[in-house]
Amino acid sequence: MKRIAILGSTGSIGRQALEVIEKYPDRFKVTALAAGSNAKLLEKQINKFRPEVACLYDSEKISLVREIPKETTLYTGENSSLHAFENCDLALIAISGFAGLKPTLYAVKNGIDVALANKEALVVGGEMVIKTAEEKGVNIIPVDSEHSAIFQCLGFDRKKNFKKILITASGGAFRNLTREQISPLKASEALKHPNWNMGKKITIDCATLMNKGLEVIEACRLFGVGLDKVRALMHPESIIHSMVEFDDGAIMAQMGYPSMKVPIALAFTYPERLNVGVESLDLVGRSLNFAEIDGETFPCFGLALKSYEIGGIHPCVLSAANEEAVSLYLRDKIGFYGISDAVEYALGKFNKAEVDEKSLYEVDFEARRLVKERFDI
Repeated sequence: MKRIAILGSTGSIGRQALEVIEKYPDRFKVTALAAGSNAKLLEKQINKFRPEVACLYDSEKISLVREIPKETTLYTGENSSLHAFENCDLALIAISGFAGLKPTLYAVKNGIDVALANKEALVVGGEMVIKTAEEKGVNIIPVDSEHSAIFQCLGFDRKKNFKKILITASGGAFRNLTREQISPLKASEALKHPNWNMGKKITIDCATLMNKGLEVIEACRLFGVGLDKVRALMHPESIIHSMVEFDDGAIMAQMGYPSMKVPIALAFTYPERLNVGVESLDLVGRSLNFAEIDGETFPCFGLALKSYEIGGIHPCVLSAANEEAVSLYLRDKIGFYGISDAVEYALGKFNKAEVDEKSLYEVDFEARRLVKERFDI
């Protein structure tokens, strides 16, 4: 029986992971659940799965957790999630944003395999994470649908030789609109993703195409290549989740119905595959379309690639500024193109510098401050 800790258990990925685990109780045991502020849902999850450890980041919400099993120890506070790694075989990191870096680093430093559903950990600190994982002999298993698809096309071998990675992008809610049409639209419209049901932050990132830029960086980190070996393509049907081209010209594609349960379950059991109730994909009558990304309409994509080209702390600047700007957009404090404006502004305020764990936290804080400065908030 595989013992699994789930960090971000009340989010979209965490909830789906628990559904997979519930379907196979003889194969998986939840040892820990960690959540940010959704105390009531965490309480329900604790009583259903009865983990040894539970963690709640927001200490002010602890009073909402009124009843838990005697065998569960509940921790609260900023570093509470670090207790989640006790007595587990695999940690699913499904915490959103920069907050996922600390537990990811902690897990690999302690020799725990990671199913990674947090791309920011690799975007901002990928060199440290990958290097430490290799030193400790830790497996980093991608859960993002695109990177799971690449992993599958490579035969579950991240070191396998290939010519090029082709990452597909659905294009998000605004994929068929012009810049002029998009400009006045509020976050409530951007959240209407045509293909996927995900959390708010990643759904906005899909609409801006920032998510695809972050995924290109993540692919470079995970599979040890430069930007020249990764290409992103618009593919509105979300049938092909990504492809890998090999030296002989052959292209392997991973296809399937758009459901995160497949990459989640695969991260738990690969190379074995489990039936997790996802419907079969019927290709009859379907068309597959591909196009280049329009960098003028979706400038966040190009800014992501620019940050990686500069290197050092700049991907961290990008990630932090984007996170802060998306938060403002979700609260209708800025417009859609305020996001790319904020990111570009923050990127221009930093000189190139090397990465260490301390500097990343300082850069994250300063980049967020600069976004508020940009909009006088």
